[in-house]
Order: sequence, then structure tokens, then C-alpha cells
Amino acid sequence: MRSLRQRAESDEHQSRDRWLISYADLITLLLALFIVLYAASDKERAHQIAATFSVEGINGSGVLNGSETLENTDQKVRKALIENEVLSQRTKFRQTKYGLVVSLSEAGFFAPGDAAISQDAAAVIAIVADQLRSAETQVRIEGHTDSTPIATAKYPSNWELSTARAASVLARMIELGISPDRLSAAGYAGFQPVQDNSTPEGRAQNRRVDIVILDR
Repeated sequence: MRSLRQRAESDEHQSRDRWLISYADLITLLLALFIVLYAASDKERAHQIAATFSVEGINGSGVLNGSETLENTDQKVRKALIENEVLSQRTKFRQTKYGLVVSLSEAGFFAPGDAAISQDAAAVIAIVADQLRSAETQVRIEGHTDSTPIATAKYPSNWELSTARAASVLARMIELGISPDRLSAAGYAGFQPVQDNSTPEGRAQNRRVDIVILDR
């Protein structure tokens, strides 16, 4: 009889204490809610908190304990590229919905109708690669031509020429230490102009290779 009574009292005690589990869950949810509400009042802190959760899942560290996020590193890379004196003189920058574009014009970077990189162009590409090496962003190399058709033994059309130029820049960046799994190349011929192809000046700007530092 004593054993049955003790067992009954134990079961009753456990039943009474089960509410503590639900209460603890409620407190945890409320804490998470207050953190989100607090972060929502400050956009920068909201980004930091979101980055913390994603980074902690990778290496157990995050912004809130003082470490730097990949996003902040990539922003610093973009800033360094734009503020570089050589790049600002030799290249053009523009921001698109895909990311920051560093545009290398044909003049000074490639011989007409050829995909070989000039010596001066190699130095500029080295500066870009040096900055990108510390980031983790994906980079797409895009080759572009103007709308004037070409037909040579080496490049039957602008498709081949634009793709070959993009591949040349990509290969050089790999040589300079950029991981191949961060890179891709594409050729667009003359179908993505940035200026009017009806003028010599416009066509000159359309003949280019764009290094696109993709947004995450």
C-alpha cells in the first residue's frame, strides 16, 4: 500500500510540474520576440543580428561578440576598389541590381579583335584581384562588344570574341589567387550595350569586359 501511495504522489507531483516546461518555452519565445522588436527599431543592428545567426551556424562566432561579418568585409572591398586611384583613372564603376561593376574598356586592355590581355591591363586586373582576394563574394566576368559584326579565322563572331575576353580575364584572376569556385565567365556579344552604338564614342564604351562583384 505504501508503494502504491508513493507512486501516486510522485505521478501527481510530476503532473503539477509540467506547466513549468510550457512556461519556460513561453519565456524563450517572448525573449526572442523582444530581441526582434529591438533590432527592428535599428536597421543596422537588425542586419548585425541576422548576420550573427548565419555566421554562428558556420563557425560559432558572430557580430555581437565583435567579429567581422562577410558582408562588412565585402563592403570594405567595394569601397577600396572605388577609392583606388589607379582604378578610378583606368576603369569605370557602376552599381547595378546584381552588384558593383568594374568596367574595363577595350582601349588599353585588348587589341582590336583580340582577347589577349595587354601588359597595362594585367597590372589593373592585379589590383582588382588583390582587393577581391580578402572577400568571399562571387565574381562574374562578362565580355561585351559593340554591334559591329566581325568575322575572323579566330573569332567567327562577336559571341566568340566577347566570351574569349571574359575567359582571359578569368584565367588571369585565377593565376592571381582568386579561388575558381568564386568565378564565372559569360560573353554577351553586342547585346547588352551601355551606350548608343550609333556613335563611335558609344561603341567604344560598349567594347568592354565587366568584372561584376555580385551582391549576396
